[in-house]
Amino acid sequence: MMRTVEMTDIFGEPLVVRISEAKRKPTEPKGYAAVPGTGPAGETCRSCRHKVASNWTAKRYLKCALMQAHWTGGPGTDIRAGSPACARWEKKE
Repeated sequence: MMRTVEMTDIFGEPLVVRISEAKRKPTEPKGYAAVPGTGPAGETCRSCRHKVASNWTAKRYLKCALMQAHWTGGPGTDIRAGSPACARWEKKE
């Protein structure tokens, strides 16, 4: 949906400004090494030795170390600590 705003510049000439009001869909984390839920029952990414916290900016992002070659600066390569364990899950030492 676009909204049109009519304004004038500093010389009094008319300007037409179009502002997008589209809502972006939040990005789902897809940084898992395998499909979540295919690992041991009762385990989560939180208890996996491959879970790492990446500090690229002022915020912390959870990533899977097995997928490091595919990491980006965006949320698409994140994981959620509470997700069910995947088939590549290994116990923390």
